[in-house]
Amino acid sequence: MFCAALPHNGRLTHWKSAMSHKPLSEQEYQRLSATLARFADHGCMNLERLDGFFAALLAGPEAIRPAECLPLILGDAFDDESAFPSEKALEQFVSLLRGHWQDIAEALKHGEFQPWLEADADGNPRGNDWAEGFAAGMELLNDDWGLLFDSPDDAPLLEPIMILGFERHPDPEMRPVVDALSEEARAELLAALSPSVHGIHDFFAAIRLKLEQDEQALEQEQPRRPH
Repeated sequence: MFCAALPHNGRLTHWKSAMSHKPLSEQEYQRLSATLARFADHGCMNLERLDGFFAALLAGPEAIRPAECLPLILGDAFDDESAFPSEKALEQFVSLLRGHWQDIAEALKHGEFQPWLEADADGNPRGNDWAEGFAAGMELLNDDWGLLFDSPDDAPLLEPIMILGFERHPDPEMRPVVDALSEEARAELLAALSPSVHGIHDFFAAIRLKLEQDEQALEQEQPRRPH
């Protein structure tokens, strides 16, 4: 899956890091959701799918800045010159994306992450969009995610995400469950998403820490050159 640091029609060239984080307000989330919904016909992610996508990028093997993935987030709207009426409108949208990204990062840091799940027409969350977004994020570093799949102790963390993420797959053979999920089974899977994401975050954080420690030890073992 393609993901690269590309300018949006020459107007977006970088992702400015915030010195301090202020959580998005309810009104700001409404604006973000409405903007994403406006591009639904262009294959743009909705807010639930975006939340899962960002969760995978932040909890996974290596941080990928969301500005590098605007083509995946916006779909065909990324190449549409008329998608945003002005540079200011684009900057406001990017600011909302950055705010949501930072909200997730802070929640993971403090062990408080909860997935953003929208209710269906019957008022019940299904979680498919969220899990499909998470799976899309995994594809960006597919080989590195193999470390988790190959871990007997930690691979089960992916189970609720994979079940919901592939429940609607067009190929029936790719669906992890044959029969429709019961309300009880779906509720259990949805409840497992938060601890799964935290477990995945801890798994890869431990690997990164071990690599850093090994690199430091190797540097200390290397003989110093005489002056």
